[in-house]
Amino acid sequence: MKIYGNGILNSYSQIFFSNNKVFALLLLIISFFDLGAGLSGVLSIIICQITAVLFNFNKELIKDGSYTYNPLMVGIAIGMFYDFNLSFFIILVIVSILTLFITIWMSTILSKQGLPFLSLPFLLGIWIVILGVPNFSALQLNPKEILSLAKWFPALFNSVTNGIAALPFADVIHLYFRSLGAIFFQYNDLAGLIIAIGILIYSRMAFSLSIIGFSIGFAFYHFFGGDFSQLIYSYIGFNFILTAIALGGFFVVPSKKSYLMLFFIIPVIALTISSLHTLFSIVELPLYSLPFNIITIIFLATMATRRKHSGITLVAMQQFSPEKNHYKYLNSQNRFNNNTFYHIALPVMGNWKISQGHNGGITHKDDWQYAWDFVVLDEEDRTYQMPGVDLKDYYCYDLPIIAPSEGYVVEIIDGIEDNKINEVNLKENWGNTLIIKHGEHFYSKLSHIKKGSFKVKKGDYVTKGMVLATCGSSGRSPEPHLHFQLQTTPYVGSKTIEFPLSYYLTKKDNKHQFHSFDIPKEEEIVSNVKTTKLLTDAFLFVPGKTFRFNFEGKKIKWEVFTNALNQTYIYCHQSKSTAYFINNGTVFYFTDFYGDDESLLKHFYYGAQNILLGYYKNAKIKDELMIDGFFNKLITGLHDFTAPFFHYCKVNYNFEFSYCDNEHNPSEISFNTHCIASIGKKEYKRIDYTFHLKEGKITSFQINKNKTAQCEN
Repeated sequence: MKIYGNGILNSYSQIFFSNNKVFALLLLIISFFDLGAGLSGVLSIIICQITAVLFNFNKELIKDGSYTYNPLMVGIAIGMFYDFNLSFFIILVIVSILTLFITIWMSTILSKQGLPFLSLPFLLGIWIVILGVPNFSALQLNPKEILSLAKWFPALFNSVTNGIAALPFADVIHLYFRSLGAIFFQYNDLAGLIIAIGILIYSRMAFSLSIIGFSIGFAFYHFFGGDFSQLIYSYIGFNFILTAIALGGFFVVPSKKSYLMLFFIIPVIALTISSLHTLFSIVELPLYSLPFNIITIIFLATMATRRKHSGITLVAMQQFSPEKNHYKYLNSQNRFNNNTFYHIALPVMGNWKISQGHNGGITHKDDWQYAWDFVVLDEEDRTYQMPGVDLKDYYCYDLPIIAPSEGYVVEIIDGIEDNKINEVNLKENWGNTLIIKHGEHFYSKLSHIKKGSFKVKKGDYVTKGMVLATCGSSGRSPEPHLHFQLQTTPYVGSKTIEFPLSYYLTKKDNKHQFHSFDIPKEEEIVSNVKTTKLLTDAFLFVPGKTFRFNFEGKKIKWEVFTNALNQTYIYCHQSKSTAYFINNGTVFYFTDFYGDDESLLKHFYYGAQNILLGYYKNAKIKDELMIDGFFNKLITGLHDFTAPFFHYCKVNYNFEFSYCDNEHNPSEISFNTHCIASIGKKEYKRIDYTFHLKEGKITSFQINKNKTAQCEN
């Protein structure tokens, strides 16, 4: 029953691209301003839910209202204009089920193109009723008197209208509210006012977009002498509102450019309204939301063909809130903007110096500028031990070279002798070389390898970290070193491409700095992250694993699951909250949270936001969190209005180790993290966390040093 109850409420909020239950309840109440319309709308949802269950359609789409918001609008429309009788109920059942089938058909067709069906099923359904029913003499749909609450409580409705009349720009405000109310076929100010309040509760961005969109449309009609009867008497100004919300913040990530884009899109809607009004008046059909549907689908289809987003970014994973679409996108950009599909590591073990980096002064020029040369130094910054005249005097000579990532060996050149020190082989420039194919049009090349040292052969599949050969000094190499580059073709002389390395450490003054998807620079001492068993075991959260915590006298159970998209998450049975995470073997980090902001899981999500799985005493990680949960609703709400243009609220995350009993083989580790929320440069809130790990498990974590969650596993 919960599925169907949620489905009824969500059917209302889906009309405004929302899943907010408070907003849905307000819309449900508004639909009953006319009792016939309200009852007919609910009946249409129930009819479609029963049909969807009988035909075994997707229950999730029943629950979220996707199947039923179009039949709901059809039900409200015919319930508003026709009297209840046997013919009415027959038509209601038929057109509701027909609209459901049209919805599913359109969803199947348009989803293949990544496009929404919007309210097209409603339009087809209601037009079928308007055009088809009069041809059946036995079907008597009688026009009814509107059973509006305005007739029974005129003082309530008149007070709102009179109050608006006393405001500046009263005519525009009247038209804005009545355009909102018209979406539910309620042509009064009170309905529009309540809907506006509901939109404001649901989304500050959607509210501002509704006002901006309507204002642009009204101004266009005013300045260019448009036929205002199309807006006033047809009540189709809501096309401006729906289009502004859809393209300003729902299907498009809210931004300065998405808002500015409305100054082009809304006039297009106005022209479309005018032209279609002329056409549809011939057949006496109402336009309703047709202009909004046409322009929105055309725009989305066009934008999807671009190679780059150009500041107008389509929403990839719908959050059903412009705010969440905005904050989630920016947070992902800040955290993972340089994240690459292929994770390329350093091709060496231990600490190596980059003797020549990108656009280096010796050989890394022009088409070959994006490459690295590696050598090994001693404590006196020398690459060799005295006397330094033989190859074996050089520290990197004959050291292992490892695979930077998985792939197939597509080329090996061997048999070239190593040069004597300070001599070079210009004829066979690259020396002994190995090329690995990691993916289509993506290869890595390692050169100046020692003759006869290859551990693999052409055609072999190699895994990340596998030993391939040893470092030599063949080709254009005056002393032993390793040349490493990435390229798009499998040839030895291929051009280089700029591509970040996934995770690595730099070392300076005996302190390590962690890098994530960055470009190592010349003169840096670099190394791959060596994971620590205690850390990897403690954060190995496999599906089926459970955690039991004792927190402030309460027993709390978490469990790890994987969804249909192979995304892994922690579920809290007590708070019904969910935290999605990724463990890639080098770092553990969270990506999303849904649920109770006051739950223990939310604190774990904050505190363990980004964890390095290798112990390095001085290593730190900095990250950024979304602002939800850190500021009160007033501050967050005000920030929502300005967020598409600029941010003044921010939450920074910091991680560092605080204790390790044995650096080489620890059995106990502690680390500290803290989250700092700030308004401008002023700190607003800070939360400190301390995690204790022992014997491969998280034994406890503290919140602000005064609350401790003890793990009982």
